[in-house]
Amino acid sequence: MNFRDYLTLRSARKAFKSLRNDFRLHCDVLPPKTRSALEERLTDLHQAIRCRETEDLPAVLATVRAELDDTLPKPKWPWASEWFDVIVSALAVAFCFRAYYYQPFKIPTGSMQPTLYGIHAEPGGTPTAWDRQPLRFLKWCVTGATYQDIRVRRSGRVVEWRSGAVPGYASLFVNAAGRVDRYDIPEAAVGTLRSTFQPGMGVRAGTPLWRGTVHSGDFLFVNRWIWNFRHPRLGETIVFSTRGLPGLPPDQHYIKRLCGRPGDTVELRPNDSRLWVNGEPALKPRRLCEIADHASPWPGAPAYPGYQTAVPGGPYTVTMSHFELGPGRYLALGDNSPNSLDSRYWGTIPAKNLLGPATFVHWPFASPRWGNVR
Repeated sequence: MNFRDYLTLRSARKAFKSLRNDFRLHCDVLPPKTRSALEERLTDLHQAIRCRETEDLPAVLATVRAELDDTLPKPKWPWASEWFDVIVSALAVAFCFRAYYYQPFKIPTGSMQPTLYGIHAEPGGTPTAWDRQPLRFLKWCVTGATYQDIRVRRSGRVVEWRSGAVPGYASLFVNAAGRVDRYDIPEAAVGTLRSTFQPGMGVRAGTPLWRGTVHSGDFLFVNRWIWNFRHPRLGETIVFSTRGLPGLPPDQHYIKRLCGRPGDTVELRPNDSRLWVNGEPALKPRRLCEIADHASPWPGAPAYPGYQTAVPGGPYTVTMSHFELGPGRYLALGDNSPNSLDSRYWGTIPAKNLLGPATFVHWPFASPRWGNVR
């Protein structure tokens, strides 16, 4: 058998499998005589392939294909079926990738600043050409920054302030002629606004509420598979579920730094910004030293505040500073210690809640934090 005959047989085998599958898919709706005739044609084709009758094979193959095309029902909108298969396959791959390998995660708050940033705002400033469409959208795509001038759209009366409707924002609700308008304002900027715009107060259309630049939080990937092959390491930035943790909203994901592992004794000492693990200051990895030494993670960044046992005037009250970690328990602390709701308040994390380490900040592209997470 020469090479041309080999290629003919190989192509015929593939065509036979495809034709046989099409026949099996529709044979139950065919009349008995038609089904028997097609079965004979397929048998003849199969026999020709087995006997390597390469001279007659193309003709037999063409005959069988023509009869199947004339007999089998034509699919409606075949292009739609093909696109549906492509979309379903792509979604399946994406969901598997997300569930088992790398999961996207958005930084919700400022508890890890200046390592990672959540939604934050800079009040004031004036809009530029980059803050008008279509350049406004391009600016947001690259930098994650958006200039906002929030004003009352319709006259009415303040109904209430509500936090948590949108992560990083507080929402002001105004009743305007029986319809309720909602205004989302950066959480950090609502301190004085709450006292200025109180429930029941009347507001006029055009009244300024807030003006400034809003920066989206960092978007990163979480490695879902690496801990199947090694244990979590001290100093890693980790993502975990809040399920079952006292005082925290259920079924949310938090991001902190891993500061204690099973069997460790961890201390935070008064007037000492260092992290003490098993009676010694934690020196590795380097990031733990930078936090204790009030260093900056990148040029122009604010300095780390260090680990603190008390936060005078802070939003929370520290309840724990000494931890003895039992089997399967982990300690998580925020890099922005004065403004981090972490293990000092609600205790340790069970191993089953750990999701994976943060690995790479993939957006905004122009952020100095873009790249590998330390």
